[in-house]
Amino acid sequence: MDTQTLERYAEDIYTCNRTRCGFCVAECPIFRVKGFEAYTSRGKMMIARGLLEGLLEPSDEMQDVLEACLFCGYCQARCALSNLEVFTLLRQRLLEEGLSAPQLEEKVAKIVQDRVLFDRPADLRREGTVPLYLGCLYQSKPVETRTIISVLERCGIDPLIVEETCCGYLAEATGFGEEFERIQHTFREAYGEQADKEILTLCPTCTVTLRDKYGLNVKHAIVAVAEKLAELGPRQLDMRATYHDPCHLGRMLGVFEEPRQILRALGVDLVEMEHNRMFSTCCGGGGGVMDTDPALAMEVAKNRIRDALEMGVETIVTVCPTCEPTLLRGASRLANEVDVFVDVRGLWDLLDEALPPG
Repeated sequence: MDTQTLERYAEDIYTCNRTRCGFCVAECPIFRVKGFEAYTSRGKMMIARGLLEGLLEPSDEMQDVLEACLFCGYCQARCALSNLEVFTLLRQRLLEEGLSAPQLEEKVAKIVQDRVLFDRPADLRREGTVPLYLGCLYQSKPVETRTIISVLERCGIDPLIVEETCCGYLAEATGFGEEFERIQHTFREAYGEQADKEILTLCPTCTVTLRDKYGLNVKHAIVAVAEKLAELGPRQLDMRATYHDPCHLGRMLGVFEEPRQILRALGVDLVEMEHNRMFSTCCGGGGGVMDTDPALAMEVAKNRIRDALEMGVETIVTVCPTCEPTLLRGASRLANEVDVFVDVRGLWDLLDEALPPG
């Protein structure tokens, strides 16, 4: 990446540097842990200006700051500028200078070579009528995925699952542009004519990637379930919980109300955390931070668990294969400090409990 590539966003970079409004700062999940402005969107925009004007050169310190970004989009929700696009270009610049985490290099290389991010312990291909893209995480968890397929069947949805390849989000978000192009080519070859139809998806991150980077017609499966749930007469669950909006499902796809509609239909006493919907805070699992700095990711997760405890709630429900285990690990770590364990449940599991058997 040369400076001309970054210059495409020069107006945004200079607008941030001149206005310095700071709406992105206080609730940035990394700033809540680190406490240094360099880690916020405003700080990274200053780095971008330094590179653009030749005042800064890529360094280990710059790598530390840029690889700490969760790419959660909170700053973009508070701002009219193209923050995430600039951050991706900054990571590309680091990569060109040989500054990248070996953990990320290994994972991206695995995607390119094996066409998947995680190993697949079972063959989940299935004949059906409605294309369903599982994504790498769900491919690696056949028990959980078969539960979801059962829920969809009970909702009258007949999933078609073909042999999948990774969507490549990790490569694209962390600056591996050339590798991402190869991953895209592999995906299009593998998915074939199914790519021309509406595709149901399970992973919010995959959904955003397939929509924004591939131009595909995608719908998260929880939206399809919400459309059919009322006629199914689900069992009422006796529980009090809060809902965690996954960053990609909420901020980037605009799916806020459907999960809440489902929870209320299941009889859940729903309590909202202070940071919800568009301004929900990240679980800590985004942007490759879990690979480059797992301790930082856990501190972010613990802060999200604290958000629930502040509302007097001890159960969090979410619908993301990254958020659920990340928050659960954060809850376990925080329990050692506050002597209260916050349970984290998947919305698909609650649906499995509440829906009549197929």
